[in-house]
Amino acid sequence: MRNKKLASAIVSSLIITSLAGTPVLAAESVNTTSTSNVKLSFPDVKSDYWGIRHISKLALEGIIEGYEDGAYRAENSVSQQDVLIMATRMMGLQGDVDAMTTATVFPDFMLVDNYARNYVAIALQKGLISNEEEKVRSQSDKSKDKWGQRKATREWVAEVVIRAIGKATTAQSLSSTPTAFKDNNDISSSTLGFVNAAVALKVVDGFEDGTFQPKGAVTRAQMAAFLSRSQKELATLPSRAVKGYMTSLTSGTIGLMDKDGNTSTYKLSPNTVFYGNKSDTAIAAKTLQETFEVSLVQVNGTAYYVEIISDELQLDIHEGKLLKMNMTSLKATLDDFESYDLAPDVAVTDTEGRGLSLASIVNGSTIQLRKSKIVKTDKYTSIIVKQVPVNKTAEGAIQTLNKDAMQITLLDTVSGQPETYGFSSNLIATLPDNSLVDINSLHVGDSVEYTVKNSEIIKIVIKKQADVGVSVEGTLKALGDDKTFLTITKTAGGALASYTLSDNVQVRINGLATASIYDIAPGDQLKLDVLNNKVTLITVTNRSIENLYFAKIISYDQASKLLTVIDNTGKPHAYILKDTVSISYAGMKLPFANFSSTFTAGKYVDLLVSKDNVTQIQMSSQLDGALTQLNLQTNDITLKTDSGQSLTFKLNFAPQVELANKPNSALSDLKVGDNVSLLLSFDQGIVTKIVTSKTALYKTVLSNVNSKQITVTDQSNTSFAVSLEGVPIVKADQSVGSITDFAIDDYVKLTFKGLAVVKAELISPVRGKVTSVNAASSSLTVQDFSGKSQVINAGSNYDVKLNGGVAWSFTSIKVGDRVQVMKDANDKLLIQVAVGSKREVDNYNNVVNQFYFKATSSGEKTAYSIFPRAYFHKGTDVVSASSFTAGDQVTLYVLDDKIVEIEK
Repeated sequence: MRNKKLASAIVSSLIITSLAGTPVLAAESVNTTSTSNVKLSFPDVKSDYWGIRHISKLALEGIIEGYEDGAYRAENSVSQQDVLIMATRMMGLQGDVDAMTTATVFPDFMLVDNYARNYVAIALQKGLISNEEEKVRSQSDKSKDKWGQRKATREWVAEVVIRAIGKATTAQSLSSTPTAFKDNNDISSSTLGFVNAAVALKVVDGFEDGTFQPKGAVTRAQMAAFLSRSQKELATLPSRAVKGYMTSLTSGTIGLMDKDGNTSTYKLSPNTVFYGNKSDTAIAAKTLQETFEVSLVQVNGTAYYVEIISDELQLDIHEGKLLKMNMTSLKATLDDFESYDLAPDVAVTDTEGRGLSLASIVNGSTIQLRKSKIVKTDKYTSIIVKQVPVNKTAEGAIQTLNKDAMQITLLDTVSGQPETYGFSSNLIATLPDNSLVDINSLHVGDSVEYTVKNSEIIKIVIKKQADVGVSVEGTLKALGDDKTFLTITKTAGGALASYTLSDNVQVRINGLATASIYDIAPGDQLKLDVLNNKVTLITVTNRSIENLYFAKIISYDQASKLLTVIDNTGKPHAYILKDTVSISYAGMKLPFANFSSTFTAGKYVDLLVSKDNVTQIQMSSQLDGALTQLNLQTNDITLKTDSGQSLTFKLNFAPQVELANKPNSALSDLKVGDNVSLLLSFDQGIVTKIVTSKTALYKTVLSNVNSKQITVTDQSNTSFAVSLEGVPIVKADQSVGSITDFAIDDYVKLTFKGLAVVKAELISPVRGKVTSVNAASSSLTVQDFSGKSQVINAGSNYDVKLNGGVAWSFTSIKVGDRVQVMKDANDKLLIQVAVGSKREVDNYNNVVNQFYFKATSSGEKTAYSIFPRAYFHKGTDVVSASSFTAGDQVTLYVLDDKIVEIEK
């Protein structure tokens, strides 16, 4: 809420400043009148508009203005002459423009409006454009507008901006490198290098459909964004912009130190907005930390706009428990038994930034000592009190458990707040009956009573063990009336237990393809798959639904309701029908009274039979099963149905064939073993169509929210686009998903029925560090890159591989290994292991987003692509990919042949 208020405030506020002689950036209105009131933004640019950040910033810098009526008209196309006005202002050339006393004469092909003449002249002088290039372009440009009023194209703007920030040499080096955009061939050869450079420097990007649209018009909002993003590359910032390392931040001021060690302090307005380097959404001021590299825009000493350039801390940090604080000598002794010198003006705060006194820090507190790497000093200038000694007994739930770091986080039942403590090898853990257990018996989600002494857990009593990724077997006792829970008598021990059902719980009954929660009954033997205390899968183990496909009706006695049929093996069956039986004909439900007149002797029907009771009858129109014979010489096809029956049909007429995800299929494309559906004619005598079914795992490479389409790759690395319009999307937790849930380089299980996708199930692999391994129970605990832990029980149906290739064993997995864990299309658990390797960085190429390492042996791989959500860190501090330089010694982890983690 605070961020929205800040963004709203910057739109509506006015800054008192002087921008005399600044022309309005619109051909239809020129305003050179001095004004003392300059808007930070414009009345037609809403606070939640995507470009508010960049428009506000450039308005403050004096680079852009609106039309004479005050509007900016962000979605209007920007003209070529206005692009050059903005670019020259950003370069600090307004003085050169104002100093021009003679009017520049432009050639006939390059006419501009009067208000833009001096700006275009300066742009020509500084090499942003050239007469020769523009003459060539004008010869192919069919626009009737004069040159200055023509709409600026995306590739032309890329060229101007790259030259404006002095990166033309970079563009030259990339002039023969094709882009990754689908419409690469549409990019002019003369601008290819500039487009490459603009993309590599993150000045511009492409569209969701993978195109760049080089000839597309640039809007005024997009132009503001291009210039705003490019400023990080400028050697000389606009006059009102300041860049440096943050030295201090209070509610009213911000301090910066430049690269030469000079410090400056600027006031902050209540309307000052702050932005990070991850998105264009405003952030809270407290997100900024000392030594972050930031840029701000100030007017008369007040900073109204602050953005993070780099969030890499330039700090020497020591953390530990305070053993002694000597107020006389200003020395702090930590539990490493080292004494650290403190600056006389050392700043002391808690983790929320609230000020504390040095004398208030008590021994045993966990503190963090900080000093800047930028300033040459041996004294620590700030202290953050992270935790004071805690002594208590409380109840809560385990949130995370890091056995490697010997650290545990619990959610206190009373306060509802997470608390993190260390523990030692002397930790006492017991079950409710006081029987001792080891640390491996603790899992995320367990309800516990815990005792803390001097901020260290010394005892844990497990009150209730969590069912985390476990399987439970038992007999169904009762199903809740609202179908949200069930009660079973456990097979082991005979105890009653109730379980909550997930929203999209799956039910499996042998022989019933569309089983649901309504098909289970008391007395059924069940196997429950439980994840995070919710049942995600119910498998009925003691009951099958007998499925008689293509059974021929011999007779039906309406009085006794006795139906006699004969299956395809010649075996007769007789059933007494009940009024509750479900009857279908041609896809329509019929009342039971219509049965005798429609289902006559000689007709073929599909019956579902449970415990000798017919639950469903439908006229045979489609048969599902596995293809066991296809003889194109005799035109015979044999299908083994889901119930085990074998049915043979003569293909007297060539049926239409629709293979999963393969257009223009034919009978010859079918293979024995394919799962197929045979569609029958109205008289049940002809196979009119054969449709295959397929479920497989794919990797997502592109997601287009607007068109509801994803691009995926299969196991052979072949990519293709898939429409998900109207397709049910299910998330990994079985809740309903959407197209926005798809992430690049993650997996999706697609179920095809012929050419159509009928279901998309998101597979969210668990990626992270192994913190414990229990080979006896085939379970491991994984801490993901966000710090969240999860217990994974592999059971017996699993496969372990080293980086997806070499077969590996479960017992080979070690604490500290990085893993990727997920289920394949057949619900088999796949565990890929990445063992850390020590490497020396050669370089990082941000253009192709690859790391290069120095080879340590002949034939060793040196170039790696990067997983989009890779974890780069030094200790617990997250760092950027660009922070790695030649010679850095790192530990490298690779999964799916991509870097998922680098540790400095």
